[in-house]
Amino acid sequence: MEKVLIELEPDSWHGFSTESVWATKLGDDLFRLENSPFFANDLSYEDVIKTTLKERVNYFIETVTSSGRSTYRIIPNNAADSASFERYWRPIEDLGCSFEQGNFGFILFAVDVPSDTNIHQVFALLEEGVHNKVWEFEEGHCSHSI
Repeated sequence: MEKVLIELEPDSWHGFSTESVWATKLGDDLFRLENSPFFANDLSYEDVIKTTLKERVNYFIETVTSSGRSTYRIIPNNAADSASFERYWRPIEDLGCSFEQGNFGFILFAVDVPSDTNIHQVFALLEEGVHNKVWEFEEGHCSHSI
């Protein structure tokens, strides 16, 4: 696997200007994403992307083929304990979703929603976590048919 660098919007809430993701080279300038992005929008795990090589770094240009997966991001509420998080996360996991956790000076979860998962159920469960003050969330990319 190789790293691909994604340039982010300069005025984003998180303050990062770039994000690197793991990807498998498919040939020439095509790669398949091997993790869910924490900050980049309009990308999901297993999307096929086009890159350009600048100074030995692969830079993201565009998505070539969508994997059909979606990406959400969860920011846990500082007041919520791990048992509360687990209680609200478990039904989402039971639908087939998974997450990667990162610490960026704040904890952030990048949630992968497989293409065959009912996105409406996932969204309702994410909203339930917000309603119960366990987390906030945002949509990074919705590739599901709505």
